[in-house]
Amino acid sequence: MGAYVIRRLLQMVPMLLGASLLIFVVIRTAPGDPLAAMVDPQMDPQKVEEMRARLCLDCPLLVQYGHWLGEVLRGNLGTSIRFQMPVARLIGERLGPTILLGIASCAVTYLIGIPLGVVTAVRRNTWVDWTVSTLAFALLSVPAFFLGLLLLKLFALGRLRLFPSSGMMTPGADYQGMAAALDVASHLVLPALALGLSGVAGLVRYVRSSMLEVLRQDYVRTARGKGLSEKRVIYQHALRNGLIPVVTLVGLTLPEIVGGAILTESIFLWPGVGRLTYTALLERDYPVLMALNLLFAAMVMLGSLLADVGYALVDPRVRYD
Repeated sequence: MGAYVIRRLLQMVPMLLGASLLIFVVIRTAPGDPLAAMVDPQMDPQKVEEMRARLCLDCPLLVQYGHWLGEVLRGNLGTSIRFQMPVARLIGERLGPTILLGIASCAVTYLIGIPLGVVTAVRRNTWVDWTVSTLAFALLSVPAFFLGLLLLKLFALGRLRLFPSSGMMTPGADYQGMAAALDVASHLVLPALALGLSGVAGLVRYVRSSMLEVLRQDYVRTARGKGLSEKRVIYQHALRNGLIPVVTLVGLTLPEIVGGAILTESIFLWPGVGRLTYTALLERDYPVLMALNLLFAAMVMLGSLLADVGYALVDPRVRYD
């Protein structure tokens, strides 16, 4: 296993280089000028050109890429054109809220999706199965950002007003300790539900399919033939094996946890990486976009590796050596 992990990590290096080159070319050749949002339209054109030269925006693409790659290898992700601060520091400030939101949304997805998937498999072709399946397909057709707007209307801007509508903390409040944690939790509920519920539908169908296959296995029939209770057969024998494929999904959710959700964070004004990505896209902030896309690519590759390793750990039949 150790040799496999090292081999996969080494393979990630050329893959990241190729991904960075592709991302760089796409971003730099897209229409628009990043200086348009920074400079005064009345500024002297000569000063604008001097600023463009200082940022290396007038160099050939390969020269720009080589300059950027050299700085990255030195540990310098550049300076944000829009925010005028180091990109590493900017992303670091936004990464914590995004990870918090990602973990909360994953908790919603798995705590709701797995039990519902098991129930629909055990009660196949009953009204419970049909009802849950219908709701799951309905959720599949609703984008997360639209679900977020509905939650805002129902629980923040409507008559109920149970939760805050935006931000991560109450503006102007000076909460400390448990009060601060509860304030953050109240702001976290709606965006976490919007992201989490959108993932429930797919997980329910996935768990249901896996459990139906496991329930047809010989060892399940043997356990029932020994006189074990149905509850014990389901939760101690079938469920443990039925969730083995689901373990791989945990690793694949890593990019979602780190990458955040652009539209959802923008709707709820959540100060995370997703909202930063949206701002960088609007402002043509090349250094921030490059760093974020490189981070997302690394998380996709690392998530895939963790999924493979997790599958081998829970299923002794899988060997990578």
